Amino acid sequence: MKYAKIISSGMYVPQKIMTNKEFEQITNMVIDPYFTEQIGINHRHISQSHETPTFMAAEAAKKALERINMKPEQIDLIILGTDTPEAVSPPDAARVQYLIGANKAEPLAFNVNASCANGALLLDIASRYIALGDYKNVLVIGVYAMTKFLNWKYSWEALFSDGAGALILTADDKPGYLGSVSRCDGSWWHNWGIYMGAGTMNIEGIDRGLHKLDLRAAYPATVNEEGWPVLINKLIEKCKISKEEIGMMFFTQVRKKTILKVMEILGMSEDKTHMIMDKYGYTGSACVYMAYDDAFDCGKMRNMEGKVLIFLTSGVGFQQVAVAFRW
Repeated sequence: MKYAKIISSGMYVPQKIMTNKEFEQITNMVIDPYFTEQIGINHRHISQSHETPTFMAAEAAKKALERINMKPEQIDLIILGTDTPEAVSPPDAARVQYLIGANKAEPLAFNVNASCANGALLLDIASRYIALGDYKNVLVIGVYAMTKFLNWKYSWEALFSDGAGALILTADDKPGYLGSVSRCDGSWWHNWGIYMGAGTMNIEGIDRGLHKLDLRAAYPATVNEEGWPVLINKLIEKCKISKEEIGMMFFTQVRKKTILKVMEILGMSEDKTHMIMDKYGYTGSACVYMAYDDAFDCGKMRNMEGKVLIFLTSGVGFQQVAVAFRW
């Protein structure tokens, strides 16, 4: 049996930065100091017209390839996760395949949309493909261009930023991939999203603003604070590992205080997680890959050999996914 092993990472963020003060000037809204304290976001990256989702995804992928001197044609499968695609159809992954120069090898390329839970889910899907034995090198990419779907008139929109992150997984004889756990509750489907689709693709839908991000009902502030520790403990039990074996955990970068609280609940030190919302804002599907890449470049991944890495992501809809790897 083959196991998926993470061997490289890369990320891309737009050059344009918007500070909290600039956001206030544009929207005529005041960002509550509580937001900065609790969420941890001081600025955000805003994609420009040329920085489309496929462009950002391809740039992140190229950096992951360059890090390990891997040629694009060595990639056997590309899985891209996003809920802010460049097009409804065809899939962004197909264009990214071409943009990185992998098209001559004709690897399968497809999109996945579990909203911001994509990060961990893509790793789980990729690992299962590798376990089948037909794919050696799999490229997973998370990309987020949510600023293109904002109304720019609500204070909560200060959360969002654009960017892309990529990881490369390869087949190995040793774990690698250890397992995953997940949960979904579709009763939350109507709370938050971009609701333009086949049933609303008309003038009325546009007039109602369904092509923009709509916060209809807030999720409880504790939804991750309560849900994440439960999933982590289930994952530990399923994978037959101990907390002492965990070297690093990467969470959806949506709220700094939530991550710190979860680490406290788990009885684990803060140095076993890595947060980037202060640098890059909230980048949805891309954020855990970006966090991994940033941690690697900061030297946090040194001396991690044999340790367990956990990726845990949450998305509207509502779903949470956690996946574990031995590094």
